Amino acid sequence: MKAVVTLSPEESKRLIAKAIVDMGVVKKAKKDGIIGLARCSSAAFVVEELTGRALGNRAHYLSGYMNQLGACALGAEHQEKLLVLEKGEEHWMTFKDGNVANFTDRMTPDDVIIKSGNVIDRDGNVGCLVASPTGGEIGAYMPPILVRGITFLVPMTLNKTLPISLDDAMKAMGAGNIHPDMCHGLRCGMMPMPGHVITEVDAIAQLTGAKALPISIGGLGSGAGALMLSIDGEDEQIEAAWKLVSGIRAKGEPPLESPAFNCDDCYIFEHPGLGNRCSALPLPGCDCA
Repeated sequence: MKAVVTLSPEESKRLIAKAIVDMGVVKKAKKDGIIGLARCSSAAFVVEELTGRALGNRAHYLSGYMNQLGACALGAEHQEKLLVLEKGEEHWMTFKDGNVANFTDRMTPDDVIIKSGNVIDRDGNVGCLVASPTGGEIGAYMPPILVRGITFLVPMTLNKTLPISLDDAMKAMGAGNIHPDMCHGLRCGMMPMPGHVITEVDAIAQLTGAKALPISIGGLGSGAGALMLSIDGEDEQIEAAWKLVSGIRAKGEPPLESPAFNCDDCYIFEHPGLGNRCSALPLPGCDCA
């Protein structure tokens, strides 16, 4: 008999984070090497699993995000400090302190960088929205990752699945191709993220040996963005997967709220190279209307 489980986006991120910290390369890097956790909501869950502590404001462990305005950037002063672990020692950095790129000149294939993307296509290719003309965080990380062979882990929830190829999505984008006054949110390009992708399916396989198959995505209210999985395998594997997911659900993961941020504080409008890139109306209730 099969099992069917349902995960909210936050529960999916927790499941994937548990699988990542269980990986041999991560365990080794935590003890003897470097683990860089880029600012993104999925990495925030990995931070909590690695440190055993809850972040003060998980929804602010990011630099960009999507809300009903479109693509938004979170001002540097609002961002949570970024974590880099070096032989178990915690280095917490503000935006002004830098990021994982501070450490890449001494990172090797035994070290790890963790960052999620915005979309995953039908073939498992991942892309990241980028508003900065210099490539943002991912633009700083990808050259050393590719040149030095640093292990790059990409946690991805399947509710980010695209029905088209990543190549087609990237060709449809690029800030210079988008009318500056007709774009909800920031005008963005998209950067590919070649790395080791870990989805809910991969997490369940790694942690329990069971085979998971996505059978439904999305819902209403608390089910927005939820993922339904069919679980198959040996009886003990199915039971282990059921116990794993049920434990995550029982603990409860509060929904990630859109970061508290006033549109008047957005640095995009004040940046000489990024001005006039957001044409969205302010969020309801925002006093910048």
